[in-house]
Amino acid sequence: MSERVIVCVDFASPHAWLAMAPTRALEQKLDTAFDWRPRNLPPIPRAKPLTPDATRGERHRSVRAAYVERDLIRYAESQGLELRDPYRRPETLRAALGLLYLRKRAPERSGEFAARMFGVLWQDDPDTVSTGLGTEFEAYTTREGPAELAANDAELERLGAWNVPAYLVHGELFLGRQHLPMVEWLVRGRSGPPPI
Repeated sequence: MSERVIVCVDFASPHAWLAMAPTRALEQKLDTAFDWRPRNLPPIPRAKPLTPDATRGERHRSVRAAYVERDLIRYAESQGLELRDPYRRPETLRAALGLLYLRKRAPERSGEFAARMFGVLWQDDPDTVSTGLGTEFEAYTTREGPAELAANDAELERLGAWNVPAYLVHGELFLGRQHLPMVEWLVRGRSGPPPI
């Protein structure tokens, strides 16, 4: 593999959390380390109660939001995970900074770190995020870390990663875990028929 697959995750996104296991499985299957990058995005919209005079657009947004919530619950259950509240916004700054920190210093550990942080934030106690990265990391969080995080977010926005999980492969962007078969096909040099 000539160029690493970039994987964009937002630790506050249930979509990115549910993509962790299949993405890590593909990373292992390809025997490589992906380039894991944090991305900070707005929360998913909650379904709003409809009034009798709701417009067609309001009805559409409400139905879509309710479907997305049900879809998230369905996929969490299929992985044996409990999705308590898909709309909550845990504090993810330390996790995002930790991922950037490891990206430069130990990129081979980034996927494992991301999986652990998602577990803490979505299954354990999101108020007690301990990265376990030590005192150098603590200094990073107050010195160059915030500026690097802002630059990373700007770069990913420029590349078109407006949602997560996002996969950048050989200059092509794929949004959503449903594209993992295509990611694998591209990484393997387009060998065989495309998986579509």
